[in-house]
Amino acid sequence: MNKSYFFKFLLSVSLSLPLVGYTASETWTIEDVLEASSHLSEQIRDQTASAQKPLPRAYAAVSLSMPQASLERLARDAKDAGIPLVFRGVPPSDSQSDAKLPLLNPQSLAAFQPLIDAGADIQLHPEIFSEFNIRQVPALIVKEEAPVSPDGCAESTKAVVVPGDVTIGYALDRLTDRADSIGEAARALRAKLGNRP
Repeated sequence: MNKSYFFKFLLSVSLSLPLVGYTASETWTIEDVLEASSHLSEQIRDQTASAQKPLPRAYAAVSLSMPQASLERLARDAKDAGIPLVFRGVPPSDSQSDAKLPLLNPQSLAAFQPLIDAGADIQLHPEIFSEFNIRQVPALIVKEEAPVSPDGCAESTKAVVVPGDVTIGYALDRLTDRADSIGEAARALRAKLGNRP
């Protein structure tokens, strides 16, 4: 082991030792230092894990078949709340000449331009529609990220779907009374919209 690295390690451990009950009158062996360091890393890892647990994510499932006024209203609210507008896919091609173009091309993406101009985060997310069996739009989805268990398997995901052609503020208001992470996320997102209905 590099001497300078070892001394930096000992210095960092000795500076942190008051957190694990070190008193200046004790004589420490290398085993004591390693045990204290291991204990300290566990404390830091536990604090970091609890502090960094992400809030559930929200998505507004929409379609270009919706009325333009509804889409524009949702685009403004979604931009301000930081919620992406998710689409199942791109609109089908109208002409035979477009049939030879790749699915994602300037013509197919042009339909999204007014929403992009409004500042909305536009995403193609067909898996969201499948996962939550979304058949009618718009729908607000607030979804926890699936935690991974110690054996590496993803645990079940908690999610709520609020359907209906309503404002994002109204949909979030329906979730703010919850006493779980979904409610916490709804309150944080709702605060970004201020008093807007």
